[in-house]
Amino acid sequence: MDEPRRVCAFEEQFHRQLAAQAHRLIGRVLPASRLTIEPLPDGVEHVRAALERLAKFDRGLLSQLPGTQAVQLRFFRGSFWPLSRVVARVRAQVLAPVEELINGQPAGPVDREQLLAALARYELLRRRERPTVAIFASPGGFTADARAAAFAHSSPAVILMAPRPDGGWETLVPEPLRRSAWAKLVELETEDDLQRRLHYHLEQNAGRLDSRGIPVSELADLLGLSAGQTEVLVRQACRQNPRLMTLVLDGRLHVCRCPLGEVDHKMSIWNRVRKLLRLKPTTTERVRLLTAQRIALEQQREQVDGQLRRLEAEEAEALAKGAAAASQAEKRQIAGRLIRVRRDLRRVRAQVQVYSQQIDILGTHIHNLTLAEQGRRIELPSPEELTRQAAEAEQVIKELAASADLASSIEAAATSPLQAEEEAAILAEFDQIASRAAAATPQTVEKPTAAKVPEAPQKETAGPETV
Repeated sequence: MDEPRRVCAFEEQFHRQLAAQAHRLIGRVLPASRLTIEPLPDGVEHVRAALERLAKFDRGLLSQLPGTQAVQLRFFRGSFWPLSRVVARVRAQVLAPVEELINGQPAGPVDREQLLAALARYELLRRRERPTVAIFASPGGFTADARAAAFAHSSPAVILMAPRPDGGWETLVPEPLRRSAWAKLVELETEDDLQRRLHYHLEQNAGRLDSRGIPVSELADLLGLSAGQTEVLVRQACRQNPRLMTLVLDGRLHVCRCPLGEVDHKMSIWNRVRKLLRLKPTTTERVRLLTAQRIALEQQREQVDGQLRRLEAEEAEALAKGAAAASQAEKRQIAGRLIRVRRDLRRVRAQVQVYSQQIDILGTHIHNLTLAEQGRRIELPSPEELTRQAAEAEQVIKELAASADLASSIEAAATSPLQAEEEAAILAEFDQIASRAAAATPQTVEKPTAAKVPEAPQKETAGPETV
């Protein structure tokens, strides 16, 4: 898909989701009871002006470029027309870099001048027709200057929206508007969309998820959400996927993945009773407990690895300085510091080795328990049953083969004598037609040769007579 077509698809998605969200919030979250969506010429005029600046006067090009769609959402309070009044006017438009799209370049971020040019159109409107909120979307995002200009603009309030690499929306809402119900209008993602984005980032960091876990605060930064919203999404994901679990390590909530999940969540009450009675835990509980211990050890080893990297850097720096030292006294000073660093290195490396061995032991035990439990969960047939079923299948195949041979040998012909005679007559007619066609073919070939053979001698005899 070329870039203009991709941006056109982005524009369609933006307007479709915005309209759906507005209808969804009417009468529930927004202080309005009725909504009308009107198309506006702002987008077409914006693209046409850009084409005129570039000296492009092709009407077909105008219809192919994105950014030509602009709508106004008018929110009314009241059920009937004489008694209803407009409580908000929201204008939405996609700002597309026309020059870059014409030149075949990818859509870049919208700068401050482009944003102010789009806002300047509203200054020409009458006061009662000016929007209260202006929503601008850009497939390439916005520059820092454009963001600052949007924050500084007060009438109308400006909301900037851009797509995220993980498929979500990055919204920039002014603080006064963020505290109102109108901020919900640009929350275009549903719960399923947020869960899809969460699982996308979990799979992108599958190594950390299986080893030492991912802090929820880091997931919040990746998702562009608050820590509270991310924690709610993580809890929901843990309920949906029994292999996901949460742990609190160093005062931070982490999400990790266990190799073995619960088979049936209805047994959770029975599991609590078993814990109260201090009965032996199930294999799944043991695997989850061992996984929590392994992840805690992974976190500790990660911290010690940081110390190890710092000490190794100090050792390399001391060796370089010692080799470049000019005086013997300076070399002795560096040598004393290097001795201390290497002592700490030996201790830290031994600590890392202990953590690694403990993690290997726990990992092996978890692996063995997981294999044993998975083998018990699936009931496989015994060798005696397999042999019996194979013998039955072979007997059935033999009987089917014998029945098929018998059916083919005793199959009755469905052709009657009269039909056979009629078919023989038709075949004879076919042979007569073929013989007549074969007899006529040589005659058609001989006619042109008989006409052409006498012509050559006539031309040769005509020559001498003329001379």
